[in-house]
Amino acid sequence: MSQSQSCDNQAALPRIEGERGATLIEAVLFTVIALGFITGGVVLFEQASSSSRTNEIIRMLSSLQSQVRALFQSQSDFGTADMASLLIASNAVPSAFQTDSDSDGTNDALVSPFGGTVTVTGASANFTIAVADVPVAICSRIAPFDGNGNGTIGSGIISLSDGTATDSDGMNSAQAATFCTTNASGGNVSLTWTLSR
Repeated sequence: MSQSQSCDNQAALPRIEGERGATLIEAVLFTVIALGFITGGVVLFEQASSSSRTNEIIRMLSSLQSQVRALFQSQSDFGTADMASLLIASNAVPSAFQTDSDSDGTNDALVSPFGGTVTVTGASANFTIAVADVPVAICSRIAPFDGNGNGTIGSGIISLSDGTATDSDGMNSAQAATFCTTNASGGNVSLTWTLSR
């Protein structure tokens, strides 16, 4: 490269005094915008994940009710035993909701999409479904039911208990939100539905 070419290049690209600051401002602005998109994406992902898990638990609870009623339709009552092993043995519960509680290599217990234990127990003429560690935000979406026993999780709901309070009259969404937060611990609440045939 000759001396004259070097001078021509410098003349073609004049140095602007404020150029360096503008580049720094642009970089900071780009970083702020990128962080905004990332944060927004994380929030949307969390909302979608929560919605998906809510739908999963609603499907699980509806399915458990249907399966228990089908298994006991020819019997006079539901007995008083834990039904987890019967539901698992009869393939009435998807494997995603099963767990090996005693580490013997065989699934023998039920688990919710949130990791809480699920217990299905006969209560003579009725049966119960108990779900531990339900996040309060999800509880308020699955707890409502009307005075006829129809709710988000299905029909035949006699009552809903959080271990301290029991509601058998039905509750709307606002009442469910209060019900779910009153006795929550660590942002979670344990729920027990009593269901009829």
